[in-house]
Order: sequence, then C-alpha cells, then structure tokens
Amino acid sequence: MAVGSLFLVALLQILFPGAWALRGVHLEILPEAVRRGENATLLCLYDLEGAPLYSVKWYRGSHEFFRFSPQETPKAKIFPFEGVNVDFRNSNASQVTLLSVGFKLSGNISCEVTTDAPAFSSALVSHHMMVIDLPERGPTVITEKNTYDVGETLRANCTSPPSRPHATLSFLLNNIPVGKPEDSFVFSTEDSRQWSSLSLEVVLEPQYFSNRGILELKCTALVTTLYRNTTQVQLKSSISEPIPERVTLPSQAAPGAIVSAVLLALLPTTSTVLR
Repeated sequence: MAVGSLFLVALLQILFPGAWALRGVHLEILPEAVRRGENATLLCLYDLEGAPLYSVKWYRGSHEFFRFSPQETPKAKIFPFEGVNVDFRNSNASQVTLLSVGFKLSGNISCEVTTDAPAFSSALVSHHMMVIDLPERGPTVITEKNTYDVGETLRANCTSPPSRPHATLSFLLNNIPVGKPEDSFVFSTEDSRQWSSLSLEVVLEPQYFSNRGILELKCTALVTTLYRNTTQVQLKSSISEPIPERVTLPSQAAPGAIVSAVLLALLPTTSTVLR
C-alpha cells in the first residue's frame, strides 16, 4: 500500500475511531456436546460494521484446518488434519460443518475473523468442543445375597458400561443416599472410553427398610447433563422369598470378588439386571 494510502487510513481511524470496527464476534458449536460419529456445525458469528471481509480462519488447538477468503481463488481452503473431516459444500464465511467427529476433536476450537482495508481489524474467539459417547445400557447392580435383616452388612457393586466421559455413579437405599460416589473406580478401554464401578458397604438400619420389609437399592449413572439411567433392585428380609433373576455372591465374598463378578455379569450372554 502506498504511503499516501497508509496516511489516509491512519487519519480516518483517528477521526472516526468507531468506523469499520469488528464487533460481536462469537463462536457456537452445535450441538454443544457431539456424539462420536455424528456431525457438528461450527458457527462463527460477527458484525463487520461495513468493513470488507479479508478472511475467516478455523483452528483445532493451534492447527488451522479451514479458511475462507472471499478475495482469493478458491475462496475456501481445507488444510488436512487428522480426525478433521470438513464438509466442503456446507462450509462458508460463517460456518464449518464437520463430518463423523471423533474423540480427537475434543478440545479448543477457534475462529479468527480479519477485515480488509482500511480497518485491518482482527478478532479470535475460542470454545471447548466436547465429543462424547454414552453408555449402551443402564448400570448393572449385584449384591452378595437376596435377603437381609436389620444389623447385617449390605455389600453391593454398581458398574456402568464404557462411555466418554465416564459415568458418575451414586447409590440410594430406600431413597436415602448411601456410599461415597467419589470412591468410584474408572477402567479405560482400548478405544478411549471408560467403565465406572462403585462398591457399597453399609450396615442396615431400620430406616433403610420399607414398611413391607423391602430394601430398595438404586444406582444412578450420570454422564454430564445428557444421560441419566437408574437400575433398581428390591431385596427382602430373610423371612421372605428371594427375588428371582438376580446375580448373587457367597456371603463371605471379598470386595474384589464383587468387582470381578460385575465384569462376568456384563458379558453379552448374561442378563441379570432387575429394572
């Protein structure tokens, strides 16, 4: 640009500091949490205030993967990046569509908007993208036995199938919180998902039994705000008949044996959960 033109631009910016300002730049990711294998739409919204657009650049972390420059040919360019599949036909100056997203896309997504002369304004905004995978079924609950009396110790385990992020587990006994959710164990799988397992050991007090002498044990699995599933098990006092179709262990089983039994109970050929 000639010296005279640069002087003119500087003079205009001094005289009219609000002119050609880039305003309202923000980034939206739809949906907010994307399920693995599904598509995502990234929206970069802005107000050019009458200034010409020079470029819109998209980044995953520090790596640029898409650029739209209306003054260039071609206007849109894709920069290869592992795990990023851009839908070229549905990407433009204000949005990018990503196909079949994977876990590697979880992280910061940024769009950088730059205006052309005379303003030469630029703004960069970022948003965290979360790629999730929800459990295929509800949590599995096992206990040492089917019948209990006041004063006995109830030992149980709740395990949720693999997900990402892992499920948060909690127990209710007759709708009273029991156990410590923070004591959950997390086991990773080869495809970057995680099992969640929570054991329970509680001495049974009268308040835990219903008027009919029933123990109602519930385990709830939560994955962010998008998934909630509860498995409910009913146990009776020793004077009642046992509940059928339950997974039970010998009364002297160690806590480690309970966890091992959970994994066996979750094999595809076994169905032992009461809902």
